[in-house]
Amino acid sequence: MTEQDRNAIESIVAQMEKAWNTGDGAGFARHFTEDADFVNIYGFHGKGRQPIADAHERILSTVYKGSVNRYVLKQARMLAPDVALAHICATLEVPIGPPSGRLEALPSAVFVREGGAWKIAAFHNTLIEEPPFAHNHGQPR
Repeated sequence: MTEQDRNAIESIVAQMEKAWNTGDGAGFARHFTEDADFVNIYGFHGKGRQPIADAHERILSTVYKGSVNRYVLKQARMLAPDVALAHICATLEVPIGPPSGRLEALPSAVFVREGGAWKIAAFHNTLIEEPPFAHNHGQPR
């Protein structure tokens, strides 16, 4: 991966963070492809830039209103000349409501180069939690 490609991906990640923190669902989805796939931490699968934007407009004006998300690009690597895989460390602080508190997640994003610009074709968000068997010597409960 060139430094220019990494910088472009980091810039998109920073813009997504800013959009989340200003409650801008359309801005959050701006860098997704028209037919992007988005899987949230609860396993909901959305498809398409506009539905992703609409879903984020809803959650950012309700359950995640006033929340602050911090995104840090953990790693990015090329899978093909115009395809990159990125992992992003996400820390979400939710002030009120059922999801209130701090949530840690590790989204995976597949970036594709379209018309010379990087876009997100797939985003899969994974909540980081301790496994239910972690204190039971590796045995499921």
